[in-house]
Formats: sequence, C-alpha cells, structure tokens
Amino acid sequence: MRKAESMANVLETRALVAERNGKLPEETVRELSDEGLFSLVKPAAHGGKELNAAAVLKVCAALGKGCASTGWVGCVFNVHHWVAALYPEQAQGEYFGQDDVLSSASFAPSGTAIATEGGYRATGRWSFASGVDYADWCFLTSLVSEPHDGDPTGPYFLMVPAADYHIDHDSWQVSGLRATGSKDVVLDETFVPMHRACFLPSLLSGNSPGSKIHRGSLFHMPGHPFLVAVLATPVLGAVQRGVELFRDRIVERRFSLTGQRQAEQPAAKVALAEADACVTAAQALLENTFSTIERLVPEASLVQQARIPRDTAFAMQLLVRAIDVVFENVGGAALQESNPIQRIWRDVHAAKAHAAVNWNTQALAWGELSLDDAN
Repeated sequence: MRKAESMANVLETRALVAERNGKLPEETVRELSDEGLFSLVKPAAHGGKELNAAAVLKVCAALGKGCASTGWVGCVFNVHHWVAALYPEQAQGEYFGQDDVLSSASFAPSGTAIATEGGYRATGRWSFASGVDYADWCFLTSLVSEPHDGDPTGPYFLMVPAADYHIDHDSWQVSGLRATGSKDVVLDETFVPMHRACFLPSLLSGNSPGSKIHRGSLFHMPGHPFLVAVLATPVLGAVQRGVELFRDRIVERRFSLTGQRQAEQPAAKVALAEADACVTAAQALLENTFSTIERLVPEASLVQQARIPRDTAFAMQLLVRAIDVVFENVGGAALQESNPIQRIWRDVHAAKAHAAVNWNTQALAWGELSLDDAN
C-alpha cells in the first residue's frame, strides 16, 4: 500500500504523456512490476503475494489517485493472475512459467470457437483489451455451439499467448482512459489447446480446476462479483484526487470581476461538501463490498452474489456525481489539458460506460432475484 501511495505523484506527472501516447509508459509498467504491485492476488505457489481482495481495492485506488488509467491497468493485470490460477495445472505452468508475466482480457463473447482435435480453433475480434501492449497472454471469450463430446455449449474463456493474436493498434481512439491502451485483439482460426479453453461459468463458479490446486479462500469464491467490483477501485482513487484538487482550487481562486475569493462563497462550500460526501459514501460502500467478497463461498445464493455488482454500480454513481460537482464548480481553468481535473472527469465517465457497472442493469438483476427469493 505504501509503495502504491508513494508512486501517485510520479504517476500524475506522467499522466499527460501517457494519455497522448495511448498507453502507459514502459518505465511505469516496469516499476510497478518490480515492486510487486501486479502480484497482489497471484498465487504464492507461483511467486505472488496471494493477498486478499481488499488489497486490490487499496492498491488500485492509490494508483488511480495518480492516474486513473494506471490504476485501471494495474487492476486488470492483478485480477488476470487470479483468473489464470483458476485454470488446469498445465495451463498454469505455461502461464506462470514466464517471469513477470502480464495478461490482458476481453470478456464480451465477440468470437466463436470450433472444436478440433486437441482443442478449439477460434476466430473473432475482441475490443477493450486493457494493457494489451504489455501483455504476454490474453484471455478471450468465445462462443462454442458444438463442443467436444460431453462438454457444455456456451462461452469459453480462451488463454492465448501474444504470439498467436494480432493487436489492432489503430482501434483505441477515445475520450477517456486513453492511457489504458484498451485495443482490439484479433484471432483468425487460431488453435487453442483443451487445457487453455475453459467453460467460463464453471471457471468462475468457485469450483474451478484451480480450486483443487490452490487452497486459499481467494481461489474458492465465485468469480464474477470480484471481477465487477475491481472496476471501481481506480475510479475511487481518481475522484478522491479530484476532490482534493477542487478544495485547493477553492482556496486559491479569486473571481476576476469582483476580486472575491471562491472560498467565501456558500455555493462553493456546499459543492465541496457534496463531492466529499459522495466519495466518502462510495469508499465505505466499496470497503464493505470487498469485505463481503472475501466471505463468498460457491454455495452463495444468486441474490447474495448479485449484491456485489449492484453495490459496485451504485458506488460508481456516487463517484460520477462527485466528479460532476467538482467539474461544474471548479471554473474554466480545469479545461486546460494540463489540469488533471478535466482528465479525471473524462476518465471517470469512461469507466462508468463499462457495461458491468451500469446501474440500471445491475439494479434490475438484483431486484428480480430479491423478489424471486421473497415469493
């Protein structure tokens, strides 16, 4: 945690260049990797720290305070090690056999895979593969309609090495989270062996092949709630920083026409209070959410599991409201490209656009399950 906090100022100074380049600086990736900040939930058996889910919240929020894109990529690099630990032993050996391995992923089922001898042949284009420029592997969801005998139809999560996929470097031209470099990945009848092709619902059930290898509770909990909750972690840190900058701006700002200090205006004080209250509430909700995640077991009810995405999406609503209040009250100076507030505002709205943290979707899902339980 202290290592992540100590890097926040450095990350903020690099954020503008990172955004212009559309990816994190190589030195940032190297330094974070060297400090072990991508190995929070990597199995101890493979050289990781194997900490708890709350460690991801704390560290990625601290990184997001310096640069939301860095916090986002750090978040996905961490959780993808956890995903890899759910695969069969042979796949884990191939993945973790490389020093300082990193991976990207795209969960939307944007491709198809056809059963063939020894595995599958996959074809498709997947978007939003965050940090893929530095990835050694990419996890990609493919729909399988005709699986091998005895296997289910549906989404399979394919573990694919970098040598086997193509990155479309022109596919990431966006308004927010630019430095995540979340580019498209393309497969064209690429062979994926059986041990690296897992039925996604089973993989995330808490009873995955990896759960029989790793004894820690981290690898025995249902995975979908965790994968959704982590998306809010860098946003929390980014908005915390936005509110800090707003407070500083209020203290120093004078209006050119009247000479009045903004700190003397009641409206400024109310805006600061609202933004800070939203962040405080979001942090408390996320801390409780991550504490709940750690107690989930495979037998947890669907409504218990759905509460995690619901609360994550609501925390995102609070964080968006906080940064909107900041942006509406900070003044025109925040429009300058060099001002971190405008970048934070864009990054937060980009994160909110992720389908997994859509409030209407997650609220409806929980509401339906809750009422079904009551009937």
